[in-house]
Amino acid sequence: MSGTVRAGAAERLRAAVQARVEAEIAEAVAIADLAAEHEWAADARIDVVGKRAVRIGGDGTALVDEFLPLEVAALQGVSVSAATWLIRDIVNLAGRFPLVWFQVKQGLLPVFRARQLVQEIDTFDLTLDQAHHLDALLAPKLPGLAWGRLLKLARGLIVEIAAPQVEAKAAQARAARFVRKLPTDDPLVAYLSCRVDTRDAIYFDAQVDRIADLLAAHGDTDPKDILRAKAVGILATPARAQLMLQEAAGVIGTIRATDPRLVPAATVYVHVAEETLLTGRGTCRVEGVGPLSATLLSVLLGHDRITLAPVIRPYAQISVDSYEIPDRIRRQILLRDTVEVFPWSSRSPRTAQLDHTRPWRPGVKNQTRANNLGPLSTRPHRGKTHGNWQLEQPRPGIFWWTSPAGYRYRVGPHGTTPMFRHERFQHGDQIQWDTDHKHQPPPPDSDDPAP
Repeated sequence: MSGTVRAGAAERLRAAVQARVEAEIAEAVAIADLAAEHEWAADARIDVVGKRAVRIGGDGTALVDEFLPLEVAALQGVSVSAATWLIRDIVNLAGRFPLVWFQVKQGLLPVFRARQLVQEIDTFDLTLDQAHHLDALLAPKLPGLAWGRLLKLARGLIVEIAAPQVEAKAAQARAARFVRKLPTDDPLVAYLSCRVDTRDAIYFDAQVDRIADLLAAHGDTDPKDILRAKAVGILATPARAQLMLQEAAGVIGTIRATDPRLVPAATVYVHVAEETLLTGRGTCRVEGVGPLSATLLSVLLGHDRITLAPVIRPYAQISVDSYEIPDRIRRQILLRDTVEVFPWSSRSPRTAQLDHTRPWRPGVKNQTRANNLGPLSTRPHRGKTHGNWQLEQPRPGIFWWTSPAGYRYRVGPHGTTPMFRHERFQHGDQIQWDTDHKHQPPPPDSDDPAP
């Protein structure tokens, strides 16, 4: 009986989500149509005393009546400024990113996320041609991607399409670096706020962690966050910090400040395509940082010593009998699954647990292998173990989830496909979702990796 109640509530929730999506789409389309009704011809005469035409959107969008935001603000009950920003986002979507706009109208990207996306893109001041190029590359990859992955993909594509604007923005960001001490509600505690080069932040964070570990090794029992806070204070007294690091490195006598034994061990994972290595141009993806132009990589890494390691093929056949996961298999999974494998997740796999898709059993050979492992954070892991979530992995890196209410989700390299949405049809402007396929297996996918 309780299972029936849960399923009924889940279906009502799904219906409510559907209704909200359709309402947001209808609202966005109405604003786009209203803007079209208030368009001015590009060669229209402008009355400097009466009504005037303004370009609310970016390059390539139409001129509209300056009083359009007043109409939208009154209808929505928001400020004129908020209405202006709303119109700007919608006309940019419709005029500069028509393929993404089509996906929005199909319900494949929430309107509020689409607005966030164009706002992020606007910071790079793309031309209309660049915007259309980005639109053509981004739209086909959009369905199924969680927001964090979509944003990283868009930034990576912008690096390739608009390298000069990206480098100009990076220069502006570096020109805005600072370090400030800010008060809190207690005079004995203060905030440190800083905007620094990413490479300096990586090394500083690693050094803070190293000194915190040394404090713990010397008997300090405070929690790690407090130890890290103490470590910042020690770094503020360089002589003491150097002595601690010298002792930990086993150094006796005088040591130069450039001795590599005093440098923290910080590992940076940079994914570079072969073409980028050959040409020196293109996009590098730095874990924990994001997409970066290859020409800016030296700014991130500086001129420090760099160790190159071979990349393990993600789908090579490697297996062991033990429950413990060897480093070589762990690295293989982390290269294959770039995010946690729960539906819509954008979490890094490096902070997750590696879960056996089929639970490990003593005495069974070759259970610890690529196509029986996937990264999961604590809550989804517990949901699979104790919460009646079912999981299958028919191919390496392809995960089929079934929720306790019976809904199926397919998670793979290109994102999440909710199976109750897989078959859609459209009547007029209203999206109708097929509700009869929640237990159906996913369709074949030619992009799936070979078993």
